[in-house]
Amino acid sequence: MRRDKWHRYAHIPTPLYLLALICGLPWIKGSGDPKWIWVHLLLLGAITNLIFVWSSHFTSTMLRLPPESDRKRYLVRVLLLNLGVISVIVGKIQGLKTLMAFGATAVIISAGLHVRSIQIQIKRALPTRFKKIPHFYIVSALFLILGGLFGGFLSQGPKGEFKYRLLLAHYSTNIFGWIGITVAGTLITFIPTMLRTQLPAKAENHGYRSLPWLIVSVLAVDTGALINIRVIALIGIIAYLGSWIYLLSPHFRFVLQRNSPFSFISTVSSLIWLVISLTSLGIDIAKNDKWKLVSSHAESLIYILGIGFALQMGLGALSYLIPAVLGGGPSNARQNGDVSERLKATRLILHNVGLGLLATNYSRALFLAGGAMVALSIILNLFLLGSLRPARSI
Repeated sequence: MRRDKWHRYAHIPTPLYLLALICGLPWIKGSGDPKWIWVHLLLLGAITNLIFVWSSHFTSTMLRLPPESDRKRYLVRVLLLNLGVISVIVGKIQGLKTLMAFGATAVIISAGLHVRSIQIQIKRALPTRFKKIPHFYIVSALFLILGGLFGGFLSQGPKGEFKYRLLLAHYSTNIFGWIGITVAGTLITFIPTMLRTQLPAKAENHGYRSLPWLIVSVLAVDTGALINIRVIALIGIIAYLGSWIYLLSPHFRFVLQRNSPFSFISTVSSLIWLVISLTSLGIDIAKNDKWKLVSSHAESLIYILGIGFALQMGLGALSYLIPAVLGGGPSNARQNGDVSERLKATRLILHNVGLGLLATNYSRALFLAGGAMVALSIILNLFLLGSLRPARSI
């Protein structure tokens, strides 16, 4: 199967979850736990599927292996992943703890298969310059396994303050570990790729050195929450933020570049929201002595981390990557690139202003307006991505 055709099929789950989220909003809003449902549709459904696609693609690219070498294994793990996602969501809606536990187990197994697949590719590959980058994907998938275990325990209804400590560890592991470390590894080379410029001299060195600190930081947040020592969790948040700053510092000079593409501006915006979230969470951990309050405030940051960081990062990356993989020669690539840049300012404003209204939650009317703006941004992005022309068959 040609690369462009493969990617068109491989990306189907992500827009389906996003459309389910948008079309089901009225029903989700009236459900027993609406925030839980939309968070899992977005992060576990749409974003995790997207990460599975692109971490597999980047692994084969960085290791200079044919993409076909991983496709059969990919189909197995992505089918298992989505079986798990659907089981978790249906189990939550129907109050079936056994089904939720089964879903969490399926997600954990799919993440384990993802790790094993990357390990196999690393062993098969000859020495290459960027051979260390797939290690970010191995580490992040291990965090998904850990986050799945935390989620499985949560689905069984733990009681007391431990529930809130476990909930914070679940958030930290899945967002900062699974999503965050995947993004961190990818951005080492992806930022200059988006801008069609050379990799900064210290980018690789800073990126590889940041990985151990990112790992220790997430584990510190988890450990501090689980053993009830807030200062450890706070140190973890500070170290995680510092690791990101260190990783990105060689790329700071690109921020002032004029006429940047949508993909890069979207990436910068998503990273700003990440910094805001980490700062806010650190302040909450420092000033509150009750984990219930910390967990509650962390839940309020889910809009920022889910929509502002994870989703905006994904949509921005797709606006560059999809035209690149569709191919079709320079003319088709240029035309697809022009399409992906359409309504750039409109999409960015809708997404970020809408998120601002959601995050402040000042009034019901403004909250609904913010939700509508974000939904329109998603629809515009999906429409433009769907309008891209595939390579013509010969």
